[in-house]
Amino acid sequence: MAIANCKGHIHTFGNASSGFYELKPEIGEVEGSRALILGIPLAFAEIVQPTTTLDDRRVLYLFGAAWNEISISGILLLGENKTRGEQLAKLLQWYNENRVSQKRGPVQVSLGTAGIDAYVVGLRLDQANANVNTQMFSVMMVTADVEA
Repeated sequence: MAIANCKGHIHTFGNASSGFYELKPEIGEVEGSRALILGIPLAFAEIVQPTTTLDDRRVLYLFGAAWNEISISGILLLGENKTRGEQLAKLLQWYNENRVSQKRGPVQVSLGTAGIDAYVVGLRLDQANANVNTQMFSVMMVTADVEA
Protein backbone atom coordinates (compact mmCIF):
# COMPACT_ATOMS: atom_id res chain seq x y z
CA MET A 1 0.00 0.00 0.00
CA ALA A 2 1.50 3.34 -1.02
CA ILE A 3 0.65 6.60 0.71
CA ALA A 4 1.36 9.75 -1.23
CA ASN A 5 1.94 13.19 0.32
CA CYS A 6 1.69 12.30 4.04
CA LYS A 7 2.77 15.71 5.33
CA GLY A 8 0.24 16.91 7.88
CA HIS A 9 -1.43 13.53 8.22
CA ILE A 10 -1.03 10.56 10.54
CA HIS A 11 -2.04 7.21 9.13
CA THR A 12 -2.58 4.33 11.55
CA PHE A 13 -3.33 0.74 10.67
CA GLY A 14 -4.98 -1.78 12.97
CA ASN A 15 -4.72 -1.65 16.75
CA ALA A 16 -1.85 0.63 17.82
CA SER A 17 -1.64 -0.80 21.36
CA SER A 18 1.19 -3.23 22.04
CA GLY A 19 -0.73 -4.60 25.03
CA PHE A 20 2.16 -3.95 27.43
CA TYR A 21 0.81 -0.68 28.84
CA GLU A 22 -2.84 -0.42 29.80
CA LEU A 23 -4.84 2.41 31.30
CA LYS A 24 -8.36 2.18 32.70
CA PRO A 25 -10.40 4.15 32.03
CA GLU A 26 -8.90 4.57 28.57
CA ILE A 27 -8.35 7.92 26.87
CA GLY A 28 -11.08 8.26 24.24
CA GLU A 29 -10.28 8.29 20.54
CA VAL A 30 -11.58 10.31 17.62
CA GLU A 31 -11.88 8.73 14.19
CA GLY A 32 -8.54 9.14 12.42
CA SER A 33 -6.75 10.11 15.67
CA ARG A 34 -5.55 8.37 18.80
CA ALA A 35 -3.50 8.72 21.96
CA LEU A 36 -0.45 6.45 22.09
CA ILE A 37 1.37 5.61 25.34
CA LEU A 38 5.12 5.78 24.76
CA GLY A 39 6.18 4.90 28.31
CA ILE A 40 5.15 4.87 31.96
CA PRO A 41 8.12 5.87 34.14
CA LEU A 42 7.78 4.84 37.80
CA ALA A 43 9.97 6.24 40.61
CA PHE A 44 10.20 4.75 44.11
CA ALA A 45 11.45 6.88 47.00
CA GLU A 46 11.98 6.95 50.75
CA ILE A 47 11.37 9.94 52.99
CA VAL A 48 14.76 10.83 54.43
CA GLN A 49 16.45 13.79 56.06
CA PRO A 50 20.23 13.86 55.63
CA THR A 51 22.04 16.09 58.12
CA THR A 52 25.56 16.80 59.30
CA THR A 53 26.44 17.35 62.96
CA LEU A 54 28.85 19.97 64.29
CA ASP A 55 31.59 17.32 64.67
CA ASP A 56 31.28 16.42 60.95
CA ARG A 57 29.25 13.24 61.37
CA ARG A 58 26.68 12.45 58.74
CA VAL A 59 23.29 11.23 59.90
CA LEU A 60 20.46 9.99 57.74
CA TYR A 61 17.05 10.05 59.39
CA LEU A 62 14.55 7.62 57.82
CA PHE A 63 10.81 8.28 57.98
CA GLY A 64 9.42 5.53 55.75
CA ALA A 65 8.21 5.13 52.20
CA ALA A 66 7.17 8.17 50.20
CA TRP A 67 4.44 8.28 47.59
CA ASN A 68 5.72 6.74 44.38
CA GLU A 69 5.71 9.01 41.34
CA ILE A 70 4.38 7.61 38.09
CA SER A 71 3.65 9.33 34.79
CA ILE A 72 2.27 8.47 31.41
CA SER A 73 4.36 9.78 28.54
CA GLY A 74 2.45 9.82 25.29
CA ILE A 75 1.79 11.36 21.95
CA LEU A 76 -1.50 12.43 20.44
CA LEU A 77 -1.80 11.49 16.79
CA LEU A 78 -4.11 14.26 15.69
CA GLY A 79 -5.05 12.91 12.27
CA GLU A 80 -5.77 15.20 9.40
CA ASN A 81 -5.50 18.96 9.87
CA LYS A 82 -9.29 19.36 9.98
CA THR A 83 -9.44 17.25 13.21
CA ARG A 84 -6.67 19.16 14.95
CA GLY A 85 -8.34 19.80 18.31
CA GLU A 86 -10.68 16.84 18.71
CA GLN A 87 -8.15 14.32 20.14
CA LEU A 88 -6.69 16.99 22.42
CA ALA A 89 -10.22 17.69 23.68
CA LYS A 90 -10.61 13.95 24.47
CA LEU A 91 -7.37 14.01 26.52
CA LEU A 92 -8.49 17.11 28.43
CA GLN A 93 -11.89 15.51 29.05
CA TRP A 94 -10.19 12.32 30.37
CA TYR A 95 -7.97 14.39 32.67
CA ASN A 96 -10.86 16.46 34.03
CA GLU A 97 -12.94 13.34 34.71
CA ASN A 98 -10.10 11.37 36.36
CA ARG A 99 -8.05 13.93 38.31
CA VAL A 100 -8.07 13.20 42.03
CA SER A 101 -10.03 16.33 42.97
CA GLN A 102 -12.87 15.24 40.68
CA LYS A 103 -12.88 11.43 40.80
CA ARG A 104 -11.66 11.00 44.41
CA GLY A 105 -10.29 7.60 43.45
CA PRO A 106 -7.51 5.96 41.47
CA VAL A 107 -7.17 4.95 37.83
CA GLN A 108 -5.68 1.57 36.96
CA VAL A 109 -2.33 1.38 35.17
CA SER A 110 -0.71 -1.85 33.99
CA LEU A 111 3.01 -2.20 33.25
CA GLY A 112 3.05 -5.72 31.91
CA THR A 113 2.94 -7.77 35.13
CA ALA A 114 2.69 -4.85 37.60
CA GLY A 115 -0.79 -3.52 38.34
CA ILE A 116 -0.97 -0.06 39.87
CA ASP A 117 -3.79 2.05 41.31
CA ALA A 118 -2.66 5.65 40.82
CA TYR A 119 -4.12 9.07 41.54
CA VAL A 120 -4.05 11.60 38.68
CA VAL A 121 -2.51 14.85 39.97
CA GLY A 122 -1.43 16.72 36.84
CA LEU A 123 -1.31 17.01 33.05
CA ARG A 124 1.44 18.58 30.96
CA LEU A 125 1.21 19.32 27.25
CA ASP A 126 4.65 19.27 25.68
CA GLN A 127 5.89 20.25 22.23
CA ALA A 128 3.63 19.95 19.23
CA ASN A 129 4.77 19.09 15.72
CA ALA A 130 2.70 20.89 13.12
CA ASN A 131 4.46 19.09 10.25
CA VAL A 132 2.98 15.71 11.20
CA ASN A 133 0.14 17.01 13.43
CA THR A 134 1.19 15.45 16.75
CA GLN A 135 1.14 16.66 20.35
CA MET A 136 3.32 15.23 23.15
CA PHE A 137 1.78 14.94 26.64
CA SER A 138 2.45 13.65 30.15
CA VAL A 139 -0.02 12.69 32.87
CA MET A 140 1.45 12.94 36.38
CA MET A 141 0.23 10.53 39.06
CA VAL A 142 1.12 9.30 42.55
CA THR A 143 0.66 5.82 43.98
CA ALA A 144 1.22 4.22 47.36
CA ASP A 145 1.46 0.55 46.38
CA VAL A 146 2.84 -1.38 43.43
CA GLU A 147 2.18 -5.09 43.10
CA ALA A 148 4.11 -7.31 40.70
